[in-house]
Amino acid sequence: MYAPASQILRFALLLVMAWAAIPISLASIVRAPFDEHSSAVLRNGRIIVLEVNPPDGAGETFFVKYLAESNDRKNYANKGAVALRFADLNPQTQRNTLLALFRQDIVDEKGWRHVAILNGGERETLWAIAEWLTGSGNNHEKIAQLNDIKGGVLNPGQEVIIPFDLLVEVMREPTTERLPAIEEGPVIPEEQENLGDLAAQLSFTKRERDSYAVYRLKPGEALYTAVVVRFTDIRENVDILRACDVIQKESLINDVTDMDPGTEIYIPIDLLADRFKPESNPDRQEYESILAEANRLRGQVRTKDLEGVVVILDSGHGGKDKGTSATKNGFTIYEDEVTYDVACRIRRLLQTQTRAKVHMTMLDPDQGFEPVDTEHFPSDSDEKVLVTPNYPNADAKVSANLRWYLANSIYRREVNGGADPRKIIFTSIHFDALFDGRLRGTMVYIPGAAHRRENERGGSMAVYGRYVEVQESPEVKSTSVEHRRDEALSRNFAATLLDELGKARIKRHSVGDPIRNVIRQSGGKQYVPAVLRNTLVPTKVLVECANLTNPIDCKWASQPWWRERYAEAYVAALKAHYR
Repeated sequence: MYAPASQILRFALLLVMAWAAIPISLASIVRAPFDEHSSAVLRNGRIIVLEVNPPDGAGETFFVKYLAESNDRKNYANKGAVALRFADLNPQTQRNTLLALFRQDIVDEKGWRHVAILNGGERETLWAIAEWLTGSGNNHEKIAQLNDIKGGVLNPGQEVIIPFDLLVEVMREPTTERLPAIEEGPVIPEEQENLGDLAAQLSFTKRERDSYAVYRLKPGEALYTAVVVRFTDIRENVDILRACDVIQKESLINDVTDMDPGTEIYIPIDLLADRFKPESNPDRQEYESILAEANRLRGQVRTKDLEGVVVILDSGHGGKDKGTSATKNGFTIYEDEVTYDVACRIRRLLQTQTRAKVHMTMLDPDQGFEPVDTEHFPSDSDEKVLVTPNYPNADAKVSANLRWYLANSIYRREVNGGADPRKIIFTSIHFDALFDGRLRGTMVYIPGAAHRRENERGGSMAVYGRYVEVQESPEVKSTSVEHRRDEALSRNFAATLLDELGKARIKRHSVGDPIRNVIRQSGGKQYVPAVLRNTLVPTKVLVECANLTNPIDCKWASQPWWRERYAEAYVAALKAHYR
């Protein structure tokens, strides 16, 4: 017995909404804007639908631009949000849907060049690709043979060519690269969020003794990204999932895959990032106070050609600690290699184009301090921290502590030599590995004053005592007044850096705040990374340049020209910071 068409459509819509709400570990979802009324969705590398939200009163003619058969248009007319199967779309819409989802794909005289993009859960299959582009999944064997692919499944970043003569007619039209050589603009409008507008969407209420922020879900939104990632700044997947469970329980939601638009989401106040808490909340007031202090300190120190500026560059990881990694076109990109290359490029630009003085905390003896114009770095482990004697970077925790000991030694030496502390900047360079591979762009961490102590030390002198920089001052002492000053100065530089990255058309993190003064975990745990917490340099930032689990960010990180552009934007930020 067949169900009525309306029931089938409702089931399809609920199914798609369920896919969107499942974390990537359970279902691999890619969603891309198609037009003002629709989004293209890829599920688990095999199923494509076009989610459409028609305007009120949309009749049969509205669906002409999407659907191939007139009978299908009648079925969808005068409905609410619907999910259109790829097979039911007209040929041109099928092509445009594929190009919307697979931004790196191009079509030339040899055929359609497809780049796999999925990072979690299921992978893209040659059968599905053959079905979409050639009209028959049975062509997967020919495609596999021509591309020397075994197993029929693609890895993230892997490229495959579908020969011109196999393509259906509409897929043969040549096109330029869908993913531009640089970003389409300083900010992609549909991805960038205004934090002030977001805060205005929250209301506050109390239940018995507990206080909550209330947010009303919009169509297609889920707890994971639209609520937790956006409003809490929690970054690790396990902590995000725990927060989702708490919010689901507090919001009395039985099924997170079946939430209607307008559903009220109750977020416990203590889960919120400080800037989203009520104005009467002490954490929010401290946040606003730091913003005011940053505004007061902005532009007080000026210099020409960075005269008198001292830059301490710390490239993350190295040695046995590779950091995160990602695979692109069969090659592995290691975080420690690309961070070191970015740092070397910044160093070269500063030394050849400005009067700034540069110190590096790390050295790769094979590479020296010269940038490398390659997409494929070898995996070596000879990097060392430049303390005295050098540390071979065998343990990540010891390495992190020795870096701030070294930075403090450099700082004391420069200040004793007459350098203005306000002209000294410490930057630790990293690349991120966020679980949600849809998130992109640069995120900058600064030292939250509330999360620092007045006395710190790295650990046992049995471990650290042999290093000259530790012997100089085993403990680091700082005051609460200095902590607030440091956070304000660091926020100013972070904001300037993000502005210059935007001008260079380099993507900035756009879900929530790209500047964060603490790393937040579920259960109220918060901390500042040691290289920011314990470094005496007043202006200090930890920069996550890009998210290597995102295929676009991963591609750019591998490109020498992109790393050079990033270094240029950093130098431009220094010049702008000091006018």
